Amino acid sequence: MRKRVTFIVTIAFLAMVMLPALTVPVKAADNNYCVMLRFVNNTRFKRLAPEVKLSDLVMEKLVASGKLHLKETRPIDEKIDTELYNTDYRAGKVVSQAEKGNFDALFDNTQAASLAEAHKGQIISPAVTARIGKAHGATYLIQGTILGLSRGSTEDNQTSLATGFLGIIAGKVGGSVGEQVGAVLRDTKMIYSGTNIKCDLRVIHASTGKVVWHKMVTSASEQKKLKVAELASVGTDKISMNLYEMALDQAAQKIADTLIADVENGKLANL
Repeated sequence: MRKRVTFIVTIAFLAMVMLPALTVPVKAADNNYCVMLRFVNNTRFKRLAPEVKLSDLVMEKLVASGKLHLKETRPIDEKIDTELYNTDYRAGKVVSQAEKGNFDALFDNTQAASLAEAHKGQIISPAVTARIGKAHGATYLIQGTILGLSRGSTEDNQTSLATGFLGIIAGKVGGSVGEQVGAVLRDTKMIYSGTNIKCDLRVIHASTGKVVWHKMVTSASEQKKLKVAELASVGTDKISMNLYEMALDQAAQKIADTLIADVENGKLANL
């Protein structure tokens, strides 16, 4: 009996000595979660609603990276631009302050004039950002704006110069047939067209409303069309849904990569 008790005591003692050495320390959970708000569309293409597609694409790429502490896997549909930047409300508030003698409100550069102009270091209404952060359990808000959506078209000057030069040579040495061939060559062009998207993304500290990170990108999808005078053409210069969606995806990848890169290099270590 005594031997059995001695054996049990020995095992218990060894367990107390060795277990701490075998235990792997567990890192405390990081509570700095973030949520992404739906992009604001600051273009004239309201009915096209590019902000919906771009928001989903950016969110998809951020989730896939696994680099951020995301509270949600879908964009939050908060009308932050309407709530924050109702022009009449803001104008009335500033005028009211000025009437009371506080003219500093007219020239307060720390307060962002609009979401599209909210740069790093500026303040967005803490009352609104704190409410959103609290409602979704987030320390940081990720918010973006579509600043521009346009069609781009350019002519390849090198191709035009080469065909134009050959056209002149053909016209000089080829007689009447050469002149006809030369005319066609001189009117042969390579045309590039596509959809251009300009957007930005910012990270806002929810409780203070301070913009702690902000970047802007421009992206363009592109297609080619070779126009041989009025005789024939290869390719198209018409903007298709596929080209439009390609531009959105490229913009989403570019802005997501920019944010992820700064998280990885420590510029946004808390996200």
